[in-house]
Amino acid sequence: MGDRIASFKEKVEKNPNQVFFRYSLAQAYFEEGSFEQASAEFRKCLKLRPDWMMASLFVGKAEMETGNSQLAREFLEKTVALAEEQAHEDPMMEAKQLLDSLGSG
Repeated sequence: MGDRIASFKEKVEKNPNQVFFRYSLAQAYFEEGSFEQASAEFRKCLKLRPDWMMASLFVGKAEMETGNSQLAREFLEKTVALAEEQAHEDPMMEAKQLLDSLGSG
């Protein structure tokens, strides 16, 4: 386990509802290639803030990495909807490209 992960795990344990610590922990897992843990932490962020577009995008990306295309598609579609609502063009385009790469399956 990397130092960043250990540091953010400790912060999350002390402040479980502090969503920014949890998001940072999820990012650290993602960057380390621990995609299942990353997805789980990003989903916890979404329980606390359901409209968090970037957390939704990263769940989709993490699930793609683990081969869970169906779940990836669900979160990427949610990301597109949130990005449209929030007028964030770049994440919307990224999510659409990722959806295209998944195909129609």
